[in-house]
Amino acid sequence: MPWSIATVEENRRSFCEQMTRCGAKMSQVCRAFGISRKTGYKWLRRFREAGEEGLRDCRRRPRSSPWQAPVEVVTLVLGLKQTYPYWGPRKLHRLLYQDHPEAPRVGISTVGRILARHGLVIPRETPVIYPTVTRFERSEPNELWQMDLKLVMELPGGTKWYVAGILDDHSRFALGLWWLPNLSEGAVLDCWIAAARRYGLPQQTLTDHGAQFRMVDGTTSAFRTYLWACGVSHTQGRVKHPQTQGKIERFWGTLDKELTPQLRCVDRSFWPEIMERWRVQYNTRRPHESLADDAPNAHYHPSDRDFSEPDRRARIGRPDSIYRNVSPRGRISLAGRRVMIGRGVAQWTVEARPLGNGCWHVYFRHHFLREFLLDKQPKCVTHVPVHM
Repeated sequence: MPWSIATVEENRRSFCEQMTRCGAKMSQVCRAFGISRKTGYKWLRRFREAGEEGLRDCRRRPRSSPWQAPVEVVTLVLGLKQTYPYWGPRKLHRLLYQDHPEAPRVGISTVGRILARHGLVIPRETPVIYPTVTRFERSEPNELWQMDLKLVMELPGGTKWYVAGILDDHSRFALGLWWLPNLSEGAVLDCWIAAARRYGLPQQTLTDHGAQFRMVDGTTSAFRTYLWACGVSHTQGRVKHPQTQGKIERFWGTLDKELTPQLRCVDRSFWPEIMERWRVQYNTRRPHESLADDAPNAHYHPSDRDFSEPDRRARIGRPDSIYRNVSPRGRISLAGRRVMIGRGVAQWTVEARPLGNGCWHVYFRHHFLREFLLDKQPKCVTHVPVHM
């Protein structure tokens, strides 16, 4: 004879039937069914009140939820999520009360539950744990600009589209994004000049060791020379150490996630307009966690140092020095000889200081470039790049 399998409701009905028989004792019947007397009394009461219907499990949902998020808040959260699909509960919570301060107050976790309930939570990948990196942040806007180049789109035909970006270190304010027709040092320098014309001069600019910023002929690059002429220091991070430019590298990650999918859906002629609109959104709307959930424009203001085109023939240095115009190939005449100064200072005026015994030091705007001993074969001591 096979074992009989009874459901929970059948066991409850059998228990109540036995309890309704004359002479049945609660403790004995409960012991036979393996339940407590409290449970036995509960099911017996339900059975007497509602019959077999009372033996079914009741819904566990509470009759009322006084702390449930109001419908108007749910509607606003879903509307913001539709507008900013890549933003999470923290940023949406900030915008919710920034745009609608009169809305009923809820917490960040409530916003997260609203998104989860409607299937709008983007699953996160398992985070990669990297070694601890020392972080830095400048105390005022325009103390340091971080500049970098990014391959944003590669079309099927092999055409590559690059973007140059500049980010303020203190406020994370994106000063500009430019599509580059080519990766020449002139095109990259034009981007920096455009930012300086609009926002004024920074004290320092940080880049990596890309070809547009690399030292040429062991002295300096055209990019660094121009910054020196403007009174701006140029600093480069360690080679193969992108953590030094961590803020703009993180900015590129946000751009990849939020902007690149939009660019893939439209014609290339609309890219500049879409990118500028996204930059404005990033600067004025997107809450930044490291800024106490403020947008970058709340912490940024233009520089008080106005930009003006530097004079390439200006004689800046000691009054007793000799000044020479550098040829397009990076050479000058010094003590009757043609010596290489560097193509990075081509078509600028440099300062040569005689030290005696045929020794000369060459400077550009008080920055040391090279040393020459002209009574022998030219001996060069090059400028040592500054690293962060």
